Amino acid sequence: MNTDNWFDYCYDFREGFGAVELSEKWNFTNKDGKLLSSTCFDDCGDFHEGFARVKLSEKWNYVGKYGEYLLVVWVDDSYDFREGFASVKVDGKWNFIGKDGKLLSATWFDYCWNFSEGFARVELNGKENYIGKDGKVLSSTWFDECNSFDDGFVRVKLNGKFNYIGKDGKLLSEFWLDYCNSFREGFARIRVGNKWNFIGKDGKVLSITWFDFCGDFQEGRSLVGIGEKKYFIDKEGGLRVHR
Repeated sequence: MNTDNWFDYCYDFREGFGAVELSEKWNFTNKDGKLLSSTCFDDCGDFHEGFARVKLSEKWNYVGKYGEYLLVVWVDDSYDFREGFASVKVDGKWNFIGKDGKLLSATWFDYCWNFSEGFARVELNGKENYIGKDGKVLSSTWFDECNSFDDGFVRVKLNGKFNYIGKDGKLLSEFWLDYCNSFREGFARIRVGNKWNFIGKDGKVLSITWFDFCGDFQEGRSLVGIGEKKYFIDKEGGLRVHR
């Protein structure tokens, strides 16, 4: 492969390089038209945070912007870097690597997701938790289901009930909920039984009244209802009749 040729396919530039294909082999070209690597690969991804995934003989590695390989040992699968770490698969288990090529955790997981707001969701033996960039698991409790961090908190599920945990690993609500939503403008909708309310980031319920329905906060207020009556609720818990 050389840049005197027209390619069979090429992608847009990302972080200074574009992936190009010729005769079912892949490489990268820079904006001077020079190929990045002396090796042509079976597959590759775009650059993310200084590295791109490359595949050769059914194994994966990462290549840097000087054509250097990040990993000494090629892995079975991999994902792009996010917040300084990328997930890799070896013998059916997953872990994270940093940009120095070192493993983040001594534990290999059944699956792991991308980092978001400093933490990544991981699964082990059918339970889920979070791992920080220090390689430590966030919570002493492993949950049945988790989401990714959003606005400082994440929704977790255990034994059919829901709660939130913060980045300190502590539960936000004193009681477990039948359902809850993501935070919007500092508050999240929660349900206990068939009644709805809001919870703030201090763990306190917004209103002494529980509603038959409520919507997300928008521009400082939310529409709520009790029976046939509708109200607007503000962030202080004040109610105003909806006309």
